[in-house]
Amino acid sequence: MLGETLMDFSSFLADNVSRKALPTYVYGYPSKRTYRNFSNPLTMDDIVSAAAGFTGVNLYFHIPFCRYRCTYCTLFLTTRHSDDLKQAYVDRLIEYIRGYGRYFSDHTVESIYFGGGTPTLLTAKQFEQLFQAIHASFPKVAEKCEITVEAAPDCLGDELLDAIRDLGVNRMSMGIQSMQPGELSHSGRPYAIDVAREAITAISSRFAHVNLDLIYGLRGQSRDSWNQSLAEIIDYGPTTLSLYPVVVRPLTNISKTAVNDPELFFSAEEKYDIYDENVEKMARHGYKQESFTRFTRLPSGDAYQQEASDFAGTPLIGFGAGARSHIGRYHFSTDYAVDRTVALDIVKSYADRPFNAQAIASQGITLSEEEMERRFVLLNLTLSHLDRKLYRQRFKKSIDTMFSEQLRALTSNGFITETGDGRLLLTTRGYKYSNIIARVFYSDRMIELENSYQSV
Repeated sequence: MLGETLMDFSSFLADNVSRKALPTYVYGYPSKRTYRNFSNPLTMDDIVSAAAGFTGVNLYFHIPFCRYRCTYCTLFLTTRHSDDLKQAYVDRLIEYIRGYGRYFSDHTVESIYFGGGTPTLLTAKQFEQLFQAIHASFPKVAEKCEITVEAAPDCLGDELLDAIRDLGVNRMSMGIQSMQPGELSHSGRPYAIDVAREAITAISSRFAHVNLDLIYGLRGQSRDSWNQSLAEIIDYGPTTLSLYPVVVRPLTNISKTAVNDPELFFSAEEKYDIYDENVEKMARHGYKQESFTRFTRLPSGDAYQQEASDFAGTPLIGFGAGARSHIGRYHFSTDYAVDRTVALDIVKSYADRPFNAQAIASQGITLSEEEMERRFVLLNLTLSHLDRKLYRQRFKKSIDTMFSEQLRALTSNGFITETGDGRLLLTTRGYKYSNIIARVFYSDRMIELENSYQSV
């Protein structure tokens, strides 16, 4: 892809930085765009074999139900759902929890995450059913296990919040996106600003760790309106804030608008300018930067433990339609799609499909040892977590064996610095361009698979 010399990597970095390239946010490697059908379905024996040597596990539950689809959203979800479908889906999740538990009950659960979709569309009773199944099937839960539930401001109630808190949820993550009525309307979020304010107060009064998401670059947003939203959210004092630049992707409602009326959106250069202002403002208010998007007031540890554990290689078992899993060299998921009709069919199909240890997954990708090394390096570097000693411990060789030229290019261009004990840390410049930096570690195979991907 980039050649094998310092000059090739340096040129790639310089070119992308000079033209203000703003690639999609790197939240995994490989991405699901690289998944293809396996020649034979993965079996539980395959997965257990790949998990050899790991003692911990992360659990992710995809709840694909939403009241509406935001205009920028490409997540796997359906807005067409009944109470019966949701209960059938929960029942099937429980069956899969028990199925995996028969093979992984001796692993320590390091984190649990309910994502979506909108998990808070489930009832308190349904959460109780899921947690009962989790604790029965995975009895070893870490003392400091991070348990997260994603929420939407207009899908909350006191009874539900009290129930999930009592079940052990200790981290809430809620997408606010904007505190401006017009921007919410353009984003397809049909609720009043006071609903968001009440929701923030409700979760902040019950949970010690709250993450709130905001998006800059929404249709019609101005620098002033963005700064007003950010200032109001900071005043609530959330533990963590995640600030995302909007990404215009195919199959979203804003994609056509962005093509026909680009003046309604910030340019990449403007987004980078706002990013710089955000970094300065967050530091001034006592937040430390953890990634391109995330800022936290937590005194120690990671503000998103499942991500940090996942990036370090701990197996992730995904439950539910469209949920991504990775266990050793195997990365896989059930079917997924953005198209509304197809998404609903996939959710219904999952709810009808019994657990089968002989056919766990039919699509995904198998990583070579080299790809596993690339994954470890690029993902941990995006969190400023890359450590020479941990790399050697994991792969039994020096990180310079394969990545010396990339690391030299990043160091000489001011993107990373190295501590005396061998930790490779992003600089301020490195955080800003971390999504470009990650690409210097992509393999030709992954680039080709992503480029040939055709969304359903």
